[in-house]
Parts: sequence; structure tokens; C-alpha cells
Amino acid sequence: MNQKLILFSLCAVLLTGCAKEAPEEKPALRSVEVTTVGKDAISSSFSYSGKAAASKEISVVPTIPGKVMGYHFEVGDTVRENQVLFSVDSATLNDQLRSAEVNYNAAKLSLANTEKTYNNNKVLFEQGIIAEAEIDQMKLGYESAKANIEALEVNMDILKKQIGDCTVTSPMSGVIVSRNIERGSYASPSIPAYVIMDLSTIKVEVGVSEQAVNNIKLGDEVQVNMSAASDTPLIGKITTISPASSQSGTYTVKIELNNKNGIIKSGMLADVSFISKKAVDVVVLPISTVITKDDENYIYTVENNVAKKTPVTIGIKTGEAVEITSDLAVGTQVVTRGQTYLSDGEQVEIANPTTPAKGSKEDTAKEE
Repeated sequence: MNQKLILFSLCAVLLTGCAKEAPEEKPALRSVEVTTVGKDAISSSFSYSGKAAASKEISVVPTIPGKVMGYHFEVGDTVRENQVLFSVDSATLNDQLRSAEVNYNAAKLSLANTEKTYNNNKVLFEQGIIAEAEIDQMKLGYESAKANIEALEVNMDILKKQIGDCTVTSPMSGVIVSRNIERGSYASPSIPAYVIMDLSTIKVEVGVSEQAVNNIKLGDEVQVNMSAASDTPLIGKITTISPASSQSGTYTVKIELNNKNGIIKSGMLADVSFISKKAVDVVVLPISTVITKDDENYIYTVENNVAKKTPVTIGIKTGEAVEITSDLAVGTQVVTRGQTYLSDGEQVEIANPTTPAKGSKEDTAKEE
């Protein structure tokens, strides 16, 4: 009897347990990362390669040829405008000047005597004591003496200038890049004694295509990347846009950069980035947020943990960012990761704290 009672109780418990249904498991929500829409600036650009060169280069030659008496600067030295570079022998010119000065002083004395005689005889002529022909002859002598004095003065001025030119000074401030003279060598106007570069301002020349030249203008600022000089881009300005070359068909564009700190050296390779399009205070998203399918661009926005397929139109597009030109409110949450397999209306779980949308705002298409 007791065994039957126990068996009955056990069956009842088992039946009760079978009657209870197992709890239904909820499907896991897809995890996504989002960003919050904000306003930013974006630009696209194209790039050309060139080389840095001094904005100004001058070859210094003597106007007076002669033996080099001494020089004062070596290659690599910095020189200021009007500093003495070298001098040539002026001994012969100094002798000529001393001789000219002796002749000049003698001519002045002769002129003074001739003038005195002429003035005295003018009085006699007015008194009728001497003939007109005689006074005319004296006048010619006096005027000839005056002309001789003037010629001697001009000759002395020329000699003084030539002597001064024997000391050659720098026509500008810059860096010595070449020296072709030695003490005792012969300096000639046909061979540069020194070559000086002004490296305070650097120019970079690039040849741009017909399509690119229409997107730039004089005065535009450009980014210049010179890894040998700086880890960060340098800023230059377009100073010249030349007509197209008949041979290459490209347009030579000159860019100038400030180089007061001297970090740029002539000959350094440079990549110049020209901005072709630019927009400010616009909605900019990482380009990975935009899905393109069947000629339609769309993104997924999230509201109350529900993903919504949102068609968009795009403007400026770079390698990492894109301008959204269609209506997209600031503050909207946009899916940045996990959007590839989403469906419109699907519930999602946001895996990251939202931050304002950011992306690379500039893109460079490089052309050699």
C-alpha cells in the first residue's frame, strides 16, 4: 500500500514538470557602432610633384677684371647685402688716378691764369685798346681750358668708380652656393666668381594639366609636403601660372614658400596639393557609412534602437570622408560599423558611446 502511494506521488510530480513549458529565448540584437551627425569642413585636392629651388639666384662677376687679392666667404656661408666678397688688384688704376689728379691740379692752375688774363683783356677791349680778334682768341683759350678741366674731372670720376669696383660686394643677402676664385687667380667678367641664392623664400615649380589649371588661381594657398624638411605640410602661395608649354601641353605653376627658418634646401622633392573643391559648415560623414547599391546611396540611422535605411545625396568625396548634401539633421545617429547586413526597421544594440562624425577632410589625387 505504501509503495503504491509513493509511486503515485512520483508520477504526479513528473506529469506536473512536463506540463510546464521551457522559457522562450529572445533573439540577440545586432550590435552596431554609431556616430552623431555634426557640421564640419571638407575639401578635395589634386597633387603634383616638383623640386624646391631658391626664389632668387645671382651670379657675381667683377666689372673690372684682374688678379684676386683676397676673398672672404666660403660655400655654405651666409652673406648680407653689401658685404665685401672679394677684391681684385687696383694698383694700376690707383697709379692712373694719381696721374690724373696731378694733371687736374695743373689744369686748374692754368685755367685760373687763363681766366685772369681773359678778364683783364676784356676791360682793355672795352676801352678799345685791343682788337676784337685778339679778345676772341683769348675767349677760345679760356673756354678750351674750362672744357679740359671738365674732361679731367670726368676721367677722375671714372677711375674712382673703377677702383671702387675692384672691391666686389654682395648684391643681396643669401647663401654662398659656389665660389670659383682663389687668391692670386684671375677674375673675369665672363666667369661667375660667386653664386648666391636667396633661400629666405623658396619656389616650387610644377606642371599641371589643362583640367587642373581651371581649378586654381593666383594667390591660392596650397599644401606642400617635403618630408626631408618637415613632418607636417607647409603652406605656400601660387605666384605664377604660365601659358601651356608647346611641347608638354602642361601649365607651369610657381608656388612660393616662406623659408625664414632655413629648413628647406634647394633641390628637395616636393608634393604640392591644390584644393579643387571645398565646403565649410556642412554635414560630413566617414565614407564607410555610405552604402551604394543599384545606383542608390544610403545610410542607416538609429532612433530608439531601431535602424532606418535613409537615402542620401553626396557632394565632395574624399578617400575617407564624404559630404552629405541631402537633409540630415545634426544630432542624428548614423551607423558606422555593422551597417552592411542591417535591414530597414531592424532593432539594434548600440555598442559605443556616440561621438560627432569625423573623417579625413581632405583627399589628394596625385599626378606626376
